[in-house]
Amino acid sequence: MSTTTEIQNQSEEIILSGDQAAASADGLVIDNANGNAGQEEGFDIVLKDDEQPQEGKPSNNAIQAAKRIARKRQREIEQQVKAIESGELPEHLRVNPELPAQPNMDDYLSDEGLAKYNYDTHRATAAFNADMQKWQMDALDARSKAVASQGRKTQEYAQQSQQIANAMKAHYDAAEKLNLPDYQEKEDSALQVLPQGVYEAVATNFPEKSAAIIYYLGSNPEQAQELFSKNPVQVTIELTRLADRLTLKPRGTQRSSAPPADEPISGDVSAANVAALQKQMDDAASKGDVEKYRAIKAKLQGIK
Repeated sequence: MSTTTEIQNQSEEIILSGDQAAASADGLVIDNANGNAGQEEGFDIVLKDDEQPQEGKPSNNAIQAAKRIARKRQREIEQQVKAIESGELPEHLRVNPELPAQPNMDDYLSDEGLAKYNYDTHRATAAFNADMQKWQMDALDARSKAVASQGRKTQEYAQQSQQIANAMKAHYDAAEKLNLPDYQEKEDSALQVLPQGVYEAVATNFPEKSAAIIYYLGSNPEQAQELFSKNPVQVTIELTRLADRLTLKPRGTQRSSAPPADEPISGDVSAANVAALQKQMDDAASKGDVEKYRAIKAKLQGIK
C-alpha cells in the first residue's frame, strides 16, 4: 500500500471505545486535561448520528495527563532523517553504476586474439590500450550518472521523510491534547496490525482525526485486520468514511437529534451571538479542533 495515498477511514457501523476494544461500545471518552479542569472539560469521540454518552469513565485528569505518549514512529522517522543527513543511506537508495565489461589483456594476446591482428603483438597491445581507454571513459560516465541518480533519490527521500516526521509530530501533539490514559497501549496494538506505511499515511492525510483513528484501530485489532485484508481502494473508502464520521462531543452534554436553529427565538443580540458561537463550537467539535472549541467556549462564557 502506498505511504501517502492508500489511507483514509473505516466502518460506519462501529463505535470507538475508550474502555474496551469491543466494537459494541457506545463511544470513546476522552478526558482533556487542562489545568484544574474537571470531568466536564473532557470529550467523547463518537460517530455522527450515534452520540450516546458513555457511563463509568474515570474523571481523574491528573492520571490521564501523566500518561505520556512515547512518540515512537516520530522518533524513528526523525532518526532516519538524521542518518541520511550524516551519509548513512538505506540499501534501497544506493545506486550502483552500470559498468561495461572491462577489457582483458589475455583476450588480446591469446592465440585466438592474436589471430585478429595477424599475430602481431604490437597491434594487439595497441588495440587493448585503445579499448581500455574507451572503457575508462565509459566507466567514469556511468559512475557520474549513478552519483547523480543517488543524489536525487536521497534528496527526495529526505524531503518525504521530513514531511512524514512533521506529520507524525502534529499527530502526537493532537493525541497528547486528548490525554487518553491508554493511548500508548492502543498505539502499540495498532502497530501490530497496520501494514507498513499505513500509520504515517493516516497521520499525513487526516491530521485532524488521525489520533482518534489510530486509537480506534488499536482498540479493535480484529476489525482492523479485516479492514486491511481488503483491496487498497476499499480500504481508502472505508477509512475516509470513518474519518468523516468521527466527531468530538463535550463530556456531560447531550445533543439534540434535531438540527440547530439558524436563529434564536429571542430577538436579543446576545442570544443571537450565543447561537452563532454555539454553531462554531459544534463545527470545531465535529472537526476535532480542541483548541478552537475551547477558545469559542471561553468567548461564549463571557457573553453569558
